[in-house]
Order: sequence, then C-alpha cells, then structure tokens
Amino acid sequence: MGMAASQARFLGLTSRKSNVEYQGQQINQQRTALANESANLLNQMMTLDVPTPPVQTEYYSYVYSLDDSSAGYSAEDYTIASYTKTYAAENQYKITLNKREETQKETTTSYTINPTTVEDGIYKISLSKQNSAASDSISSSYTQKLIYDPNNDNPLNEKNELNINKGATSSDPSQIYKVPANTTLIDGYGTCCTDDTKEYYFYQDSKGVNHFITAEELNYMMNPDQENDRISPRHAYSVYTDSTTTVIGELVKSKNGRLSNIVISNEENYPEELRGKEFSLSTKKEYDEAGYTDAFNEYEYQKALYEKTVSDINNKTEIIQKEDQQLELRLNQLDTEQNAIKTEMDAVNKVIEDNVEKTFKIFA
Repeated sequence: MGMAASQARFLGLTSRKSNVEYQGQQINQQRTALANESANLLNQMMTLDVPTPPVQTEYYSYVYSLDDSSAGYSAEDYTIASYTKTYAAENQYKITLNKREETQKETTTSYTINPTTVEDGIYKISLSKQNSAASDSISSSYTQKLIYDPNNDNPLNEKNELNINKGATSSDPSQIYKVPANTTLIDGYGTCCTDDTKEYYFYQDSKGVNHFITAEELNYMMNPDQENDRISPRHAYSVYTDSTTTVIGELVKSKNGRLSNIVISNEENYPEELRGKEFSLSTKKEYDEAGYTDAFNEYEYQKALYEKTVSDINNKTEIIQKEDQQLELRLNQLDTEQNAIKTEMDAVNKVIEDNVEKTFKIFA
C-alpha cells in the first residue's frame, strides 16, 4: 500500500471511529432518558394510595330513644340526633331530638284478569299487572296467582291468630281470605277499606303486602268469562315525616358510658309531651347497611383503579426494559465495531510508519 493510499485509509478509519463513538453517545443518552422515565414510573407507583376495605364495625351506631311508659307518658317516637355541652350547669346539654311520625296512604295496582279455572270448588285466578303507583315495589312483569276456596275463607286459627297462606313465588299462589271481624290483625285494612257498606276480602303477596278487594271484585275474578277485565286491588304503604326539636336538658350516663336518662327543662315553647319530664333512654344498635354497601362499592371501584394503574405502570416499565435491552445490544455491536476499527487503524498506522522509514531514511 502506498503512502497516499495508507493516509486515505487511515483518515477513513478515523472518521468511522468518530461516527461509532458518536452513535454510542447517542445510545447512552437514550438509555439515560429511559432510566429517568423508569424512575418516574417507580415514584408514581410509590405515591399511589393503596385502597383499604371499609371496617364493618364502623357502620354500627347507637340510637337513643325517649321512653318512660311507667311514668304514664311516652315519647318513644323521639330519638337523640346530637347533643352538646352548654357549661351553664353540670350535666346540662343542648339536645337535638328527631321525631318520626308514620302515616299510611292507600294505593292501587291495576291488573288484567286472566282466564279463571275451577277445580273441586276451588277457584284458580291469575292476575297480570299492567301499571302501578310509584310506591309499588312489584316488578312490571309480575303475575299474581291466587286461589279462593269458599269453604276456607277464615284466616284465623283456633287461637285467634292470623295464619294465612302467603305466596312465595309467582308460581306459588296466595289464598284469598275474607276479612275477619277482628280487623286489627290485618295491616292496612283501616286505610284501604273505609266503606262500611261493603264486604272486603284480602290476600298477601310474596312481599308480605296485604291487598284488599271487595266482594263484587272477587265475583268478577271468579267468573271465567271475565277475561281481560281489569281489577285494582288496594294496598297501604307507609309515609314517614321527620321533624326536629331542640331542647335544654340534663343527660345521665351509665357506667358503661352510654346515655341512660334525660331530664328536659320546663320551657313553655317545648312540646307538651316533653316539657319538664324525665325519660329513660332505650338503646338500640343500628347497622347502616346501605352506607357500608356504598363504602364497599367505592372500595371495589378504587381497588380496580389502583390495580389498573399498577398494571399500566408495570406494562410501561416492561416496554422500557425491552427498549433498553435493544439499545444495550446495539451498544455492544458498536463496541465490537470500534475494537475492529482500532485494530485496523493500528495496522494501517504500522504501514504508514514503515513507508515513512523507507522513504526518508534511504540516504541515512
């Protein structure tokens, strides 16, 4: 190889070596960026709040109700909502009382009478619901199956107790009974059956709700020719009204720390059933099932979000690791190429040195 050719070859190798070093620097910068991204993902995972399930015992609370029937008066509809110390006198508190009053209203549900059959003197009646009041909890596709035995229309047993056949499912019929003389045993009768000139019958659905019909309506239901006629049994539903009263009074606690008695001050603006009276407090432990269910559903939602976030971070980290492995492999290839270039440059450099020595030391 001549002098000029050797010099050109050496310059080309030097250029290749510089290019390889530049590529290596670029790859190292990319790997550094990937390392920073991986560290950020790790920091993101470390800052995640791990969801914890709700503690069921935290959804139990004590409800204090006012009652002292032994003293000749009762206010058991009142419950203590909250109380704060007044510091005006020992054991004196500002007490907020809630009063819940229950009233009943009548509603009806419209049914179509399906073909009625008679077997051994027992009428088998099927009703298909068409529409209902908003308070009715029965499904719109509900079919009520009933049986009526004229020889068995008394729902009271020998002990004058209510003993009725309640339909458990749509395929298990309910018995129609005649309302007995002791109507206090039939919930909702006083609300739904106000016409004293009519004779009433009733049946109970699978939810335990009493439905009332007149003798005239029963006759329609018993007639096989009344297919597609409508009937609207009556039933009662409860309406609750809450009111709040604030009083000043003394609270007495028992040894276990629970409230045991309340003495209400004698103020003219207080309700008469509370004014200046002392009540014992009955304690009931209530479980907020709806609150716990909501909290647990929220926990399941947050848990799903947490698991998805962790999964996304792990997937991104795995992608970063694969990219880093590819860059590391490319860096190894460049290192091998650089070693080969260095070896060839050493060889070319030796040729150049030999050419210089032969050319310039001829006359030495």
